Amino acid sequence: MEAKEQLEKMKEAAEKDVSRLESDSRSAKARLQTFNEAVEVSQAAPLAVLRKLQEKARREQSVIEEIEVQIVNAKGRVSALEEAIKLFPKDGEGAELRAGSQMAEVREVLRAHGKAMSLTEILKAIGAEGDESKRNSLRGSLASYARDGRVFERGEGAEMFGLIEFKSPTKDPDEN
Repeated sequence: MEAKEQLEKMKEAAEKDVSRLESDSRSAKARLQTFNEAVEVSQAAPLAVLRKLQEKARREQSVIEEIEVQIVNAKGRVSALEEAIKLFPKDGEGAELRAGSQMAEVREVLRAHGKAMSLTEILKAIGAEGDESKRNSLRGSLASYARDGRVFERGEGAEMFGLIEFKSPTKDPDEN
């Protein structure tokens, strides 16, 4: 299961918690109100009965306070999960690059090549060699993505770019 799906399931569970807790709170408040009414009409009752009713009302008030803390916590959890979910691309969007864009084309060229390429090689592969404005634009875009740690990374050497996905997550940095 993907991370976004897991977060959405966690959010649904937290929303159910909020709903359940709000229902529990309404029930506890109704019980408290009833105990308080019973105290009022039982003023002539034996003192022991009156004290037991007052104690039940105090306990119910404590339950309400605890439930309200749990509601605040659950709502905070829902809010945080909503923010986390918003960080993921919307369904149908590429992870980082818009389909058909020049940057998506560069990614495909690099994938096909299998390793980092120079800016000149990339421009040649996408049919944009010799156009200085496209060179500058592409250099700036690749550098920005690489600086932000998104999709592309700087390769070894001047104007060399590769894909982050080329890094082997299991390779030991001390291995050669």
